[in-house]
Amino acid sequence: MSIRISGGRLKGRLIGSPQAAKGVRPTTERVKLAIFSIIGDNSVHDTNVLDLYSCTGALGIEAVSRGASFVDMVEKNFKNYKLINDNVKKLKIQNSVKVYKSTVKDFLNLTDRRYGLIFVDPPFDLNEWEKVLLNIDERKILLKEGVLIAEHPNSVCLENNYGDLKMQDQRKYGDSIISFFGVCNG
Repeated sequence: MSIRISGGRLKGRLIGSPQAAKGVRPTTERVKLAIFSIIGDNSVHDTNVLDLYSCTGALGIEAVSRGASFVDMVEKNFKNYKLINDNVKKLKIQNSVKVYKSTVKDFLNLTDRRYGLIFVDPPFDLNEWEKVLLNIDERKILLKEGVLIAEHPNSVCLENNYGDLKMQDQRKYGDSIISFFGVCNG
């Protein structure tokens, strides 16, 4: 199965996807289009992006295609890590991407980078929301003017606030909910 890049300079290009596995469901093209339409080009262009639980790298690659300055991708599964690296090489975007084979927790605890756009899209059977979102807030990983986008199943109800991270919007697409967070000013 292949995933199509939906916008930007790489629009229409295909990247590889892992074979079907329990809990793995790459973000659909419809949802990707909706996310990038909602946040707009200004939220992506010349922005550092963090793609947590990257799986295929589709969200991070989409951000590069739409003008992101740089994307850090975090994936702990070796096969998916290798797949992301293969996708990045195939598209010749190695200068715009760094892929980390790491757990999200370890990466967040070690990074000193700040991001204008963060994607949090774990496997649906993984429920680490509170820990991950509070860690991002406490370490001030999301810039004040930044956007954090969380894709989660309908069965997971995220809180309106995680420290200074405040939910700004929420949209439903099939069995997924996309929640948009920003940093509230005190």
